[in-house]
Amino acid sequence: METAELVDLVSSGLTHDADSALTRLVRAGIDDSSSLAAAAFLRVLTCRFDDALDTAHVLEARADLPAVAVAARALAVAVCAGVVAADLGERETDGVFGDLTAMLEAEAAMSSGWIALAADIAERIVGDDPIATPTAAWSTIALARARSFEGRFDDADRLVRRVLTSPGIGGWPQLLLLASGARIFVDAHLGRLEDVDRGVRELRAVGAEPTDHDYIRAGSWVMAAFGAHAAGRLADAAELTLTGGGGEYLPRLQIVDRLYGYEILVEEALSRDDVLQARTWTEHAAGLPVEDHLMATATLGRIRARVAVAAHDTTAGIRASADSGALAAIVGSDLEVVRARIIESSARAASGDRIRGIDELEEVARRAGASGAAAIKDWAERELRTHGRRLRNVPGLGWDVLSTSQQRIARLAAAGLRNREIAAALWISEKTVESHVAAILSALGTTNRVGIGREIDTGHAGPDLGHVLTMRQREVADLVAQGRTNAEISGQLGISEKTVEKHVAGLFSRLGVGTRAAIAARVRGAVPGVEAAHQG
Repeated sequence: METAELVDLVSSGLTHDADSALTRLVRAGIDDSSSLAAAAFLRVLTCRFDDALDTAHVLEARADLPAVAVAARALAVAVCAGVVAADLGERETDGVFGDLTAMLEAEAAMSSGWIALAADIAERIVGDDPIATPTAAWSTIALARARSFEGRFDDADRLVRRVLTSPGIGGWPQLLLLASGARIFVDAHLGRLEDVDRGVRELRAVGAEPTDHDYIRAGSWVMAAFGAHAAGRLADAAELTLTGGGGEYLPRLQIVDRLYGYEILVEEALSRDDVLQARTWTEHAAGLPVEDHLMATATLGRIRARVAVAAHDTTAGIRASADSGALAAIVGSDLEVVRARIIESSARAASGDRIRGIDELEEVARRAGASGAAAIKDWAERELRTHGRRLRNVPGLGWDVLSTSQQRIARLAAAGLRNREIAAALWISEKTVESHVAAILSALGTTNRVGIGREIDTGHAGPDLGHVLTMRQREVADLVAQGRTNAEISGQLGISEKTVEKHVAGLFSRLGVGTRAAIAARVRGAVPGVEAAHQG
């Protein structure tokens, strides 16, 4: 089969029916290394994991493999056997197979638990251009998954949105399913619970449940399960895991996803106080070949920690979760580090180290709230409630806990831009802006957008507005910039509230602005970094 035909065949397996694509390839003949690479990948996509491993072993025995064959072999052994791939991203990936090779390498890195490496490789394909090919769509979803594991949910949100709004996505039904599963996962972590519930309903309504030979459809269901789990929908998460995974041994899933699936099933069983069932799921997880897979081993550690704590062995729970967090840190998964820390802190709170455990849970909850990771915040708060505590209101964590995106949003909000204007400037949704503004207000210890400006004010003198405003308008403007309400301004200046309202309306007109935050920004002068925020 010609090279271009092979690329088209793999693309059809990504977008429509991998089983039919594999049948066509077998009929055409699998002889050279490139067709073996295509066969290995299509056998993964059809959940024929033993056949994919056999093909990988055939490739391994050959000398001078092309880059696409090396990448396909690495993916097959990582997905099917939990063997960590090595030497990824080091070969040239130009030519007809360039994007396909990079896509396979990125997926092999994700399956091996190398999050940062997967992101680096996927970025070679993704770029800023519109998504025009199935390989670019798949790689963008892979990059979104990597960003999520790094705790960069706003970036993941933009990436998934790019796929779902790309011109070709309507003609790529399998990739649309995969992106929809990723959408549910990201929505859950950003606290969009209604969107999660709607997404799960829509996924179930799309058509038949995954079959034994549909890796992509199974993957979409399992990503939805991960999202439902993050949103606290444990019954839905367990049902999606078992249905998508193909039963109690989860045979349709790659090795590392089976571990994540068993983590969901363990937590759901424990929520029903069914420790015996949780131990059964733990035994299934422990039987998987993950000795050299740091990400999978970290997940197994969290599973064991949860069961140990449920059995009142908090010492073992603390040790297992601490080890899990250390492993997750090595592979660059901030999300998994925080998840392990919540389990560890909750175990401490249940032991003789209660004060430390409670303090750590509160810190995780506050920092998660400040970074927009709503699902993590909610989980930490749920754990606090199990120990009879609620998150204390200690605002003002400060500018440094805000993400780069949140700092941009804060500058634009301080300059007086409304949510829809910020959304348009940064190419994100209004919902995303709303959630970030709430996190910014909490982190900066203020209750309004004027207060955001005060917190990031660098002390530069504001412009001379004497030639624009009357003396009284300037007094009102100064008090608005201090965050005073109309009633407070009325009391301080000895004028009626109605008069204050008229002065504020006059300020809007004279300064050419539409919000109190914009008045404050004009009083303080140009807010540092606003131009950069627009450009970012």
